[in-house]
Amino acid sequence: MDEKTAALQVEALKCARCGTLDPGPREICPACHEPALARHAIAGSGVLVSWTMIRRPSAAFRDEGEYAVAVVSLDAGIKLTGRLLAPDDQLKPGARVLAVAHHKGVPVFRGA
Repeated sequence: MDEKTAALQVEALKCARCGTLDPGPREICPACHEPALARHAIAGSGVLVSWTMIRRPSAAFRDEGEYAVAVVSLDAGIKLTGRLLAPDDQLKPGARVLAVAHHKGVPVFRGA
């Protein structure tokens, strides 16, 4: 991948005992039930599952106006929710997306 198409890393949880990845937040591993989860960086590339526009943001985000939220199936094998830049009718489920930024701790994706 070149610099223009390289995805940023995103944060997930990884079980120190069994290696299961999870988007979190949670306190115990969903696979082996051990409280051995630690933050783990993974590639922020994957496939768009779905997205929607938030037209009436909560008070915490009201100053930002409308924004898009997406569910992405990451290549690492987990689904993650994040923001989506410049959504349009051309960006359909199944499209490749990349994490290009972080906003208040949430990954921001765009079409690849």
